[in-house]
Amino acid sequence: MARDSKIINLAFDILCFTLVLIDYIVTKTLLYGTTEKLYPIKQGFFCEDKSIQLPLKKPWLDYAGLCTLAYIISIVVIMIVESCNQWKRADEKHEEEEEESFGPITVKPWIVSTIALIFIFVFGGFLNEIITDLAKISVGRLRPSFREVCQANLTKSDCQLGYIPDVRCTGDEYDVKMARMSFPSGHSSLSMYAMLYLAFYIQSAVRTETKLIKPLLQVVVVSLALYVGLSRIAENAHFLSDVVAGFVLGAIIAWLMTFKVLKLFAIRIRKPKVYTLLPQQPKQISTPED
Repeated sequence: MARDSKIINLAFDILCFTLVLIDYIVTKTLLYGTTEKLYPIKQGFFCEDKSIQLPLKKPWLDYAGLCTLAYIISIVVIMIVESCNQWKRADEKHEEEEEESFGPITVKPWIVSTIALIFIFVFGGFLNEIITDLAKISVGRLRPSFREVCQANLTKSDCQLGYIPDVRCTGDEYDVKMARMSFPSGHSSLSMYAMLYLAFYIQSAVRTETKLIKPLLQVVVVSLALYVGLSRIAENAHFLSDVVAGFVLGAIIAWLMTFKVLKLFAIRIRKPKVYTLLPQQPKQISTPED
């Protein structure tokens, strides 16, 4: 009965992940793969608004580099730490751990834990990106470099109206679409999510007798996320409020994944280790018959 419950929970987890993955792919494809689908709300502007007339700068970290930083590095760190912890446990116990069974498949517990940590980490990352992209579409805030990207031919009569609700841009259509998605910062939200998740994981999983190695590693990874986000202001890609909103969003998702979904600090001191998105059924204790 317990084995059937475990398989059912695993099936639901995979279903949830698959649905989020499909939503992630569809959103990214329609938003970034075309100039027509999922177009952000068109916000107007004032001619005298200097905040959207800043020069466009080339970013030092593109989306591919961001994904490498957020996903690949974090996953590699998790795999290394879990492997080292298992090696230490094997030396201390000098015995094989009982394997966990999932139907006809049996897997070592530490491998299950590692897969679950990565599985939920990626799940949270996809959720974070979906929420960020939907917010960008819903708000449609103009980037600091919008006027340069738009290249609108505005006349004095146009500016005499004050607020311009709609403008015809002559710049590249795709770049203009991207210039309408300033809030919140996607670089900030994803980098903060990944690095804060990693900081929480380091606190929970890294086994060391030294006092300073954990805070040092945590400060390094969180500082890296802060640098990624704040650099977007220097590149005239976002406003400070965009970056702060991205940091807050990423931090909330990281907190939810580590404390509410994984219960990262609780499972290290409680057995059996259970990684699932669904609550486990309580075990029934048999009582002797009267």
